[in-house]
Amino acid sequence: MSEAPANTRAILLLVAAMAFFAGVDAFVKLTSETQDVGQILTVSSAATFVIFVAILKLQGGLFWDRGALNAPLLIRSTGEVVGSVGIVFALATAPFSSVMSLAQAQPLAVVMGAALFLNETVGWRRWAAVGLGAIGVLIILRPGQGSFDANLLWVLVYIFGLAIRDLATRRLPGQISTAFAVAWSMLPMIVAGWLIMEFQGGWRPISPYVTALYSGMVLSVSAALWTLTSAMRIGEISAIAPFRYTRIVFALFIGFVLFDDIPDFWTWMGVGLIVGSGTYAFLRERSLAQR
Repeated sequence: MSEAPANTRAILLLVAAMAFFAGVDAFVKLTSETQDVGQILTVSSAATFVIFVAILKLQGGLFWDRGALNAPLLIRSTGEVVGSVGIVFALATAPFSSVMSLAQAQPLAVVMGAALFLNETVGWRRWAAVGLGAIGVLIILRPGQGSFDANLLWVLVYIFGLAIRDLATRRLPGQISTAFAVAWSMLPMIVAGWLIMEFQGGWRPISPYVTALYSGMVLSVSAALWTLTSAMRIGEISAIAPFRYTRIVFALFIGFVLFDDIPDFWTWMGVGLIVGSGTYAFLRERSLAQR
């Protein structure tokens, strides 16, 4: 397969993944209206665990393997737990569009983390892009202002956790499959969700409506992970990465349709800075790679 068609197909898969992820966020927001955060984490993680163990078995892999003790995998799982707890709490307590807007800073956090912890070379232009993205974050948060929503700080927890996850993923040995990594990251997630659930009053009954929401959530997660993984395997990461920001388009549309949630002027300004600086950072990385 030539490079251009492969990248085109990868871009389409990545855009589909971002649509599925926006759907996951919407299902989490809707489910949080009747279910506590801990129960959402427990149920969704358990279902995802079953799906990816099944995929692992179909691929001929083993679940009980020494690879589970691999240091990057353990760090990756920790980041997954921290990030997931952050985003579910954020979606349960803060406006949908604000959460999704702020979450777009996560790729910039990975750029910064790669420079600080993986010794990757990041020039002044990409550092400037990270700085502009940070300004965009502050514009959306507006600390010290009357419109400041402390619940949005959960999004920063999400950004921190997923940056750890993505950085650790870069250090995973080639023999560790995606299904193996995802399945093992779900186990600590189930434990964390169960502990949070106990502090929130224990198990709540699940109605047929909530069952449908959970089903949509799990199916969307599975589809998102499959399309994202496929995109990353067949396309150049530097070429397709800017299309991660299509997630905000789907998210803002969902926020308007389902939650009647329209961002204000300053949120749009912050989103523009984050997306613009993030896209520039990706394009700059691609330019350097081509040289």
